[in-house]
Amino acid sequence: MRTFYLMRHGQTRFNVQQRIQGASDSPLTELGIEQAKAAKHYFDQKGVVFDSIYTSTQERACDTAELASGRTDYVRLKGLKEQDFGAFEGQQEYLNPPLQGDIGYGDYFVTYGGESYLDVRCRMEKTIRQLLEAEKEPSTLLIVSHGAAIAQFYRQVIADYPRIRMTNCAILKFTYEKNRFDLLSVTDPVQDKKVYIKEEAH
Repeated sequence: MRTFYLMRHGQTRFNVQQRIQGASDSPLTELGIEQAKAAKHYFDQKGVVFDSIYTSTQERACDTAELASGRTDYVRLKGLKEQDFGAFEGQQEYLNPPLQGDIGYGDYFVTYGGESYLDVRCRMEKTIRQLLEAEKEPSTLLIVSHGAAIAQFYRQVIADYPRIRMTNCAILKFTYEKNRFDLLSVTDPVQDKKVYIKEEAH
């Protein structure tokens, strides 16, 4: 069995400015840096040691991975990037269309040169499955990605997924065994609290 922690990046300048930053990038704020350090404290307290670390190619994810792990020997993968919002990149978030339930923004951004929700789901699942299959068993991994990309991933691979809002540096703990994903918990390391815990079958 492989265990992996799928984590959102820390707060960025665009987050503060309420700008859409999918495929574009902006640096971590001082708070974002502290959030990533809180994640490292969480992992240290739990005695979690990573066999491998993977991150999106975007700066905010790479910096978060370094701060949360204390390491620089990570692998950058384009398949872990945030959803591309096309012409809406860098614009104010109030320009986003209404969310369409569990499919997020659906295909809205395709017209403007961006990705559909299915594009994001498929590339995230493909990327994460491939990197997991390449790892020895058992192993423990850290994967740092982005809010929309992570949400689309777990909606793709988990049948009864939690309806939660992911904070910056939220940590989702998964297991992967026999080609099956299982989401065990979601933690806010800044508040040091579990946002979601899977109920065990009795």
